[in-house]
Amino acid sequence: MRLKLRLSLKNLIILIGLIVLGCFLILLTGCSGEAQSEEENKSEQRVELVSSHPSFVTKEEWNSILAEQAASRAENVALPEGRIVSAVLPHHLVAGRLIVNAIETLARQNPNLIILVGPNHFNKGAKVITGFSGWQTPEGVVAVEDRVVSVLLDKGLALRDEEVLSQEHSVGALVPFLKYFLPEAKIVPLILHHDVSLHEVDALLNALEPFLNGRAVLISSVDFSHYLPRSEAQAKDRETIRYMRNFNYATLFSLGNDYLDSPASLAAALRLAEKRGFKEFSVLDNTNSGIILQNDFIETTSYFTLVFSERGSA
Repeated sequence: MRLKLRLSLKNLIILIGLIVLGCFLILLTGCSGEAQSEEENKSEQRVELVSSHPSFVTKEEWNSILAEQAASRAENVALPEGRIVSAVLPHHLVAGRLIVNAIETLARQNPNLIILVGPNHFNKGAKVITGFSGWQTPEGVVAVEDRVVSVLLDKGLALRDEEVLSQEHSVGALVPFLKYFLPEAKIVPLILHHDVSLHEVDALLNALEPFLNGRAVLISSVDFSHYLPRSEAQAKDRETIRYMRNFNYATLFSLGNDYLDSPASLAAALRLAEKRGFKEFSVLDNTNSGIILQNDFIETTSYFTLVFSERGSA
């Protein structure tokens, strides 16, 4: 009788111990689950925070640009023949009229993918930077074509750096225009260090080749002569256009900021046209901020809008 009682007491103690252990494990698992859920929520919040870069243009500024364009719409703009494969546009908003005219020209062929290549003005981060985050504009968010960005990252041709990318106006200044005139198009943003070589540009173009179909356009976001009086800027522009017509990469890559701000970005547009078998382009416009602002005493920035089309003419 005593033996049975001792056994029952022992079993009871074991049972109580198991119950206590089970409750402890349940509490531990529950806390861990709550912590994990909280961490997942934080992760989702972080993703949401970088889902789009802030706008470089306010709604008021954008409305002003559109109103100015409507009041001074260019007449008799020479339209290129054939499909445009690449273009060169400024990213200085003083040249808003030029940007609008060029993108309106692009919009006629309704591209659905824009490879947008521009300078990394501050030379921050990696030599070639891209990202997945969209871009907020007064007209809505410009989406990024993730598949193309992933290919460039997987091949080691670019690094993702949303922070540096978000500060770069060579992309941020153009996306409102793209969203307005090409609302369905996605972009692939690429910003290049000052020392990116022609070989590295070729590597990027080779990786992009499968995506450069009939509905894709590469845009080089480039401002030309900087900080010179109007007459000197015009003289520099005449030299630069001569080098471009000759596809003289060696000289173009040797030029400084008094000629242009990103030889590598410019070379992307030239090189793609060359790979397509033609070496001509149409000049839609060429001017500088001194002319636009009617001031011969300021330090100017020069602008070209160029398109390279399959039947382009100079």
